[in-house]
Parts: sequence; C-alpha cells; structure tokens
Amino acid sequence: MTKHLLVGVTLAAATLLGACSDDLTIPNFNSPTPDSEAGADLQLAASGILGQDRASYAGYMNNFGILGREIYNYFPTDARSHTHFFQNPLDPSGFATGNWTGPYLNLRNLFNLRATITAAPISDAQKSAANGFAGTYEAYTLLMVTAQRHDYGAIVDIVEDPRAPQPFVSRDSVQNWIANKLDEAHGQLTAAGAAFPFVLHSGFTGHGNFADPANFAKYNRALKARISVWRAALGNPACGAGGATCYQDALTALTGSFIDPTGDLGVGVYNVYSAESGDLRNGLNATVDPDKLAHPSLTADAPRKADSSIDDRYTAKIRTLETSRGPTGGAGNGIPTDIGFKMFSTPTTQTPIIRNEELILIRAEARYFTGDAPGALADINTIRTRSGGLAARGAFANADDFVTELLLQRRMSLLWEGHRWVDVRRFGRLATLPKDLPTFAIHGQQPIPSAECDVRRGLEGNLQCPAIIPGI
Repeated sequence: MTKHLLVGVTLAAATLLGACSDDLTIPNFNSPTPDSEAGADLQLAASGILGQDRASYAGYMNNFGILGREIYNYFPTDARSHTHFFQNPLDPSGFATGNWTGPYLNLRNLFNLRATITAAPISDAQKSAANGFAGTYEAYTLLMVTAQRHDYGAIVDIVEDPRAPQPFVSRDSVQNWIANKLDEAHGQLTAAGAAFPFVLHSGFTGHGNFADPANFAKYNRALKARISVWRAALGNPACGAGGATCYQDALTALTGSFIDPTGDLGVGVYNVYSAESGDLRNGLNATVDPDKLAHPSLTADAPRKADSSIDDRYTAKIRTLETSRGPTGGAGNGIPTDIGFKMFSTPTTQTPIIRNEELILIRAEARYFTGDAPGALADINTIRTRSGGLAARGAFANADDFVTELLLQRRMSLLWEGHRWVDVRRFGRLATLPKDLPTFAIHGQQPIPSAECDVRRGLEGNLQCPAIIPGI
C-alpha cells in the first residue's frame, strides 16, 4: 500500500482500532441536545486518532529498540524479524520499513478531524480546544516519523486529494515544522474553554491530569521541550551557535509543562490497553510477545551502587531468562541473551508517551548547554539517586563527560521507551552501539518503503524518495 492510498483511508478505519475498550468506547450521545450528532462525530474522530496512535506504539518500540541495541526480536520461525535491521543497506521492502503507514493514516485522520471541527456547531472556545488537540497530535505524529526516518526527512503536507504526491522536506525543516505546530496548538489550547468537546481516555488521567485543555497544554509543552533538545543537539541552523536558542526554548517550554523534580517520576501521558475481546493488548508485555528480549549489554553497562549491587532501574525492568535464547537460524544471525523485560508487567499495562522523568533529564541537558552546569548536575543527581538508587556524582569534567553521563541516565531511566537510538544519533555516537556480529551494520534511519518510492519514480526533485543512506 502506498502513501497515496494510506493517507486517504477514511476516518472510520482508524476509529475502529480504539472503539472496543472501556477507555476508548464512545460516550452515549443519544440525549436530545442540538449538538449530539456533532459531538458524536468529534468523539469518533478523537478516539480513532488515539486508537491509531496506540496501535502503532509496539511497532515503534520494536524498531527503536532493535536499532538502538536495547532489544532482540528473536521470533522463532523467521530470522528476518531480527536480521533485516542489520543488513547494509537496509532493504526498503524488508522488515525494517515499519511504522510508515500508521503515522500517515493518522495524519489523514487529523486532516479529516480539522474539517469536522470547522463544520461542528460548537463554540469558538471548543473549536480552539479541538484544534489545539489536533495540532499537538499532528506534531507528535511527525515527531515519531522524523525519529525513525531522520536524514530522509518526511512528508509534512496532507492535502485534500490523498493521491496527489507531496514533497519530502529535510530533517531540519520537519523538526522546525513540529516546533512551530506545537506553539500554534499551545496558543489554541490556552484560548480554549474548560473542556474538550470530546472525552480523552484514562491514559490522560491515570498518571496525572491532562484531560482538559489547560492541562493538556502541559503535555504540549513537554513535547515542545523534547523536540527542542533534539533540534539543538543536531545543530539545526534555526537553533543558533551551540544550539543555544533551542536549548533556551526547551527551558521555557518546561516551565509550562508538568516537570516536578520532587514529584512522581511516572507522571505523564500514556497509551491504554484492554483485555476485552477484539481490543488491543500491550504488545511489549512478555506474555503477549515472549520473543522481544533484552540486549545482553544492559547487564554489563548498568551502573553499580557503592556496595556493587546493580542500578534499581535494571532490577525493576529486567528479568533473567530460565534458558538463554539465541536467534533463529544459527549464530550467524545474532548472539544469545539471558535477559528479558518485566517492565510492562501485564497485557494491559499502560505505556508512556512522555513522563516526568524524561523532562528532568531534558532540563539537565538544556541547563548544561545554556551555561548552568550546577543546575544540570542537580537534575542528573535527582535521577541517579531517586530512580537508580545511586550515589550523587560530582561536577562534570567537560561537555564530553556530561554527555556520557546524560546518555547513561537516559538509557536506564527511559529504557525501551524509544530514546536510546535517537540519543546516540543526535550526539554523534551511533558508533558506540555494539554491532554484535562483524557482518552487522549500525543504521541512523529506517528506509522509506519501496511501495512509496515505486509510485514516485519519474517525478522530479523532492517528489522522489531520497537516496538510500548506508549504515556504518
């Protein structure tokens, strides 16, 4: 299926993905009010967008985890679930092309939601709230696309005709678009009334309250802080020398977010799951998918406490396998591991989109690179002591020492939440990832699917797919 088809899929297709569980069930709009039909349309749209987003999550984490050497996917009957991520170059028709259809389906759904908002007989404040929700999710969706496709850039324009090819734009342009869209959406959320004209699921209320426009705006600011430090570390020209402008943008955004260094580190926005028939379970849970195993380097690399015991985050998230597992098809397809995950304890455990622990580490980064090394050290030590059970450390010797410490703390705190691959790439440290075997390669981006590129052959300029980038 090509992008021209997928971005034209009707809204109802994604709505069905989220319509079964209690959290994502559509409320009863049968009461005899003038706005009941409009309310039902908006609820269907919002629930469909959230349902499609959570349907993509396990695929994202699989891709980020394998490419970032956090996991192996040792599916017992098909070695390609593992090896397709390590060949060089990556096969644009292979397993490593995942999560292209889902995001663009949701961007089409968001395009349709905008039209529904415009036509709905609701107040201007409610329209502002709904448009703020839409803009935040447009930005978040493309944030995930650029995290995966990186130097290939992305397609940002969704137009009325889903079969009209739109251009690829550069990585920096995509990330600038995301930052600007988040700011636009934030303005709409702050101009909104007290409530959305639809109901959000319990992933917005189970770990804090983000279910009304004012508090949802804090989620928006958290995402703005994330994209700001990405842009800064990557040397985006819009960020100025040393990324200073974007690092300051991150600090400003954090003041409007839900950051709290003394509060619950798990506060944030989450995806929800259900064990009900026909609904989606958490695909990262070890019983739902027993073949996603932890990379063995975690054991050697995890920090140790003063008594030589291992970091609390390791013991909370990692389990020892009863029998070591190896790849399908022999040792030439990978190396064995004796550890797996226990961090998603049940098939309905919620999965984080962004949470307080990440925000504290974002602030540490932004503080250090805007000249506040003591503030950065305080944030790093908050995470070391509160999350890892480690002793506080002393001052950073230099920027390299800080980045090494930052990446270690992010690796442990945000394990299998989609960050390690992004982090080593944005700091120019892809080569520090283990190759595992001499025949394996390390890649900085996932390929654009061949089905997308095939329909663009013969077009000119950036209407064509970007050239394939080999790994190292």
